[in-house]
Amino acid sequence: MHRVFCGLLWLLPALFASSAEGSQQIKNIKIVVSNPSANARSAANVVIPIAEIRKVAPDFKPGAAIVTASDASTLDEETSVLQTEELPSQMDDLDGDGKADELAFQVDLGPRQSRIVTISYGDENRIWRLRSDYKQRTAAIFSRKIEGLGWESERVAFRLYFDPRNAIDIYGKRRPTLQLSMYASPDYLYHDESPEGRDIFRVGDAIGIGAVAALVNGKLVKVHDVRERKWRVPASGPVRSIVEAEYDGWNAAGKMVHLKSRITQWAGERGFEHAISADCGDEFTFVTGLTARAEIPPESSAKDSLVTWVATWGKQVVAPGPAAIAMTAEQNLGLAVLSSAGGVRIESDAQNHLIQFHLNGGSAAWYAMAAWDQEGSNRKIVYQNAKTEGERQSLVLPSDGIADRDDFLKAVKERASRMEQPTTFRVLSSAASVESAPVDSAVSHGARTGGQAIALLQQAIDRTATTWEPVLHANPENGNPKTLPGFFTEADNTTGEWQKQNGYSWTGSFWVGELWQLYGRTHDDKYRKWAELWGAKLAGQELQQNHDAGFLYYYSSALGFDLTHDAALRSSAVLGAQRLEQLFNPKTQLIASWGVDGDDTIVDTMMNLQLLWWVSDRTGDERWRELAKRHALRTAEWFVRADGSTFQSVHYNPGNDRQTFLLHGGAIRDTELKLENSAAPGQRVFAHTHQGYGADTTWSRGLGWALYGFSVAYAETREPKLLDAAERIADYALGNLPDDLVPWYDFDDQGVHFRNRDTSAAAIIAGGLLRLSTITGDASRAKHYRDTGERMVQSLIERYLTPVGDNDHTPPGVLRHGCSVRPHDAMLIYGQYYLLEDLVWLEQHKHATP
Repeated sequence: MHRVFCGLLWLLPALFASSAEGSQQIKNIKIVVSNPSANARSAANVVIPIAEIRKVAPDFKPGAAIVTASDASTLDEETSVLQTEELPSQMDDLDGDGKADELAFQVDLGPRQSRIVTISYGDENRIWRLRSDYKQRTAAIFSRKIEGLGWESERVAFRLYFDPRNAIDIYGKRRPTLQLSMYASPDYLYHDESPEGRDIFRVGDAIGIGAVAALVNGKLVKVHDVRERKWRVPASGPVRSIVEAEYDGWNAAGKMVHLKSRITQWAGERGFEHAISADCGDEFTFVTGLTARAEIPPESSAKDSLVTWVATWGKQVVAPGPAAIAMTAEQNLGLAVLSSAGGVRIESDAQNHLIQFHLNGGSAAWYAMAAWDQEGSNRKIVYQNAKTEGERQSLVLPSDGIADRDDFLKAVKERASRMEQPTTFRVLSSAASVESAPVDSAVSHGARTGGQAIALLQQAIDRTATTWEPVLHANPENGNPKTLPGFFTEADNTTGEWQKQNGYSWTGSFWVGELWQLYGRTHDDKYRKWAELWGAKLAGQELQQNHDAGFLYYYSSALGFDLTHDAALRSSAVLGAQRLEQLFNPKTQLIASWGVDGDDTIVDTMMNLQLLWWVSDRTGDERWRELAKRHALRTAEWFVRADGSTFQSVHYNPGNDRQTFLLHGGAIRDTELKLENSAAPGQRVFAHTHQGYGADTTWSRGLGWALYGFSVAYAETREPKLLDAAERIADYALGNLPDDLVPWYDFDDQGVHFRNRDTSAAAIIAGGLLRLSTITGDASRAKHYRDTGERMVQSLIERYLTPVGDNDHTPPGVLRHGCSVRPHDAMLIYGQYYLLEDLVWLEQHKHATP
């Protein structure tokens, strides 16, 4: 038997020496982010200069990038990661030249934890399908209404009086929302009491909180006498906002200083970073600080602390109203300023608690924070009550703010810890690279013939049959098909053992089909006996199935009849076709996937047409062929995009003007969607993909169903539109396969979010390419499709079919790394079936001997 594949094996060195048809269009840079402290650190701030990224990735595209993280701490651990966490990120242009300078994101870290972070970039069309819409969690504005620059997180807002006062004020927030634009709106009274938030601080003649000033001859000199003030908002995004102020010609008690100030507000934080640079020399004394209240004694850091801080907590919330000067007795406010500069001193005057410092190399930085005990006291959320049509209700959650002095000082010390031991990052990649294939598929391996691969699959099939035959015998013939044991879909990649499942699901016939394939190849009666044993469990249920009647009764009854001429199998196949006819809707020209008068069809149904073609051939009744042709033509119109990629599902008006649709599959299974529409009967309402990454991405197995299905449909009908669809789909696949020709579960994702390859998709796509190679009228296409189909099969049998390499102890014949629903990673019964079918097809369609 091994001789039948020797011609293909002879071609392999040349085939694998050529480059892959497609190339992955998303590249990755791996970095490790580390928390050096013994305390957990939520939302650690990370800033990576774009210049650092370009050292290893000169072609890096800041405008088309996604940041993800895993819990792996080393690159070796990273190879086994299947699912990542997307981190909201932003690219910031700090100098205004229209080019990004820094990448900013936040990441949660455990005590002394390191996490691998991946920066993925590439084709914009693909990246922006994958990148989430990040909630805006910071903002920055300049407004005359608020008298200058403002910046905010969801917890607190600040403003810098952009005038001779040059002080920083505070807006407290009862609701965790962004509110600066509201404060800046015409006629809005932000001093008044509000369920949202208000101005809660009285600055007076002080510098407020975290502003900059000078100390000359022991006297505070505010940034008051300035020749020109300028401002900019370099960033206002989901991760951080940045505002800048520039003071040209500041007369600091006779010394002319050019001062620049940059304030950065990070998402979720109660404070801001304030960095300055100046041309006054490092001996000039600067100060920052916070407003002093005589009745509130300050707290401060220990003298030997690496971070110096001063803080106050108490009755320092101004009463509501624009003219109010008194403090309200019912509320407390915490203020703090922290500096990690060396040689700083804490001093106080009548109005301020001050931290003195000098510049180091012309610059300095500190952190200021504020916490109102009313923060989050109106955390109102709105939700939909499913039991009441359209009625919206709301809840107010308990406050998540800081309630007392101890909590505030704890937060101050936690911030000091972050400043003492900053989060670090290190670039691990020496160059940008595509996400790699599973590590066990990349081990050294020898060449394998098709006959050898079939022998391995045959061993696996024999193991399965002998293990599960007693289970099947132990159950009555009329057992409930939904609870019937003895069928399977997924098996462990390492042990090859099938997971137990209730019922035969939609996949039951692939196991029966494997047995028929081996019976047809070997004529060994044990395979016929097993096929009839398992196939009998499917019989009698034909008219209760959904569209999968095509799968269930083509691979069991139709294949079995062709080998045995058993009239009962022929009758079963015809009944399965009748069920598809019942599901066909003449208004939509489609077989509804889930029930009569259903509102959606999935692309998988293209494969179920095989049963209709078969029944038409065996009965001579052309109505089955016509029904299948009409379904295929409408699928080509509604499911195949211009570039040859495919949708998974299309919903439509089946004739009853439906406004509520039931979504099927994956995480959205059995979810109702109310969607007002005016689609006429038979018209499409919307399309989506639910087993791939996103609604508009391309699920690789779905594309495989389409490619294989349209190739067979054209062979059966010679309808040019169906050939055109098949060729466009094939060309898309060839243009997007990774180097080893085994696709990612989603052609767009490419391992960014889910690192699943799908060997079942590879086997199905290979089968489609091989069939298409025999019917396309273009000789160059035919060769290209045939060669690639063969190389896909060869990649599967050498890299993914066990054993792979000398040290592989997995039982023979396990086809690893199929993906049913992300992030599942397993051997799949249909992947095993289609690989066997591909190998048998290649035996029967050998290349002519040179």
